[in-house]
Amino acid sequence: MTQQHRWELMTWEAVGEASSKTNSLVILPIGSIEQHGPHLPVGTDFLIADKVAEHLTTELRKRNIYAVKLPPIPFGLSVMWRAYPGTITLSYETLIKLICEVLTSVITSGFHNVLILNAHSGNSDALRVAAREAVEQVGKGKVAVVTVWEFVGDVIKSVFETPFFHADEVETSVALALGVPVAKKPDRSPPVFRRYDRWHSLDLTERPKAYVFRSESRAMHGPGAFGQPDKASRSKGEFLLTELISRLADFVADFLKDEV
Repeated sequence: MTQQHRWELMTWEAVGEASSKTNSLVILPIGSIEQHGPHLPVGTDFLIADKVAEHLTTELRKRNIYAVKLPPIPFGLSVMWRAYPGTITLSYETLIKLICEVLTSVITSGFHNVLILNAHSGNSDALRVAAREAVEQVGKGKVAVVTVWEFVGDVIKSVFETPFFHADEVETSVALALGVPVAKKPDRSPPVFRRYDRWHSLDLTERPKAYVFRSESRAMHGPGAFGQPDKASRSKGEFLLTELISRLADFVADFLKDEV
């Protein structure tokens, strides 16, 4: 990815010129700082979001779509893993305010199209609220919120041996494909610590029907990885990544056609 496509390396004049391009897009990667088992770094989610954004920017350039990538927001809603050292969490209100103010700044800089690329499912609800608040406050622009795992649920179901959860076969495979450092060879982990059934399925091709919340932040749940990360492989991650980038690029092309 070139310097002209990284917001933090551009001059204000370059940003202004970019905003005037027809159908330009700003990508905001976001993840979390939270435990990811004994084999993945605490920054796994935001590292994945940022690297996916880099790949997407390159693919969009091939399609003659101009995209600018913002610096990733590393922090998210991670209260459920607070018992583990290294986890940093924002409050719901702080995350909404942070994202809303970033979006309003981007839109008032002249950009009309923003894609929030989220790699931490726990952020999803707050990001949707922030996106709506921002466009209503500014009175223009449009913002899409995409959680990467939900975008390829069918691929996860067909390629991987275990359903998506946390620091598992899926996340570990994508981390390997993107060059996220893996501290050691992952082991098979204990079963998921809560019951999942037809009312809240781990199968991302099925819409969860009920969300149940309970206090989880005061206790640790084993090593922090779940499922069978020992079944992860770089090839599985690369396959998933290829499909993800293709779908995201297709979505962006359609997203830019919509009138603001």
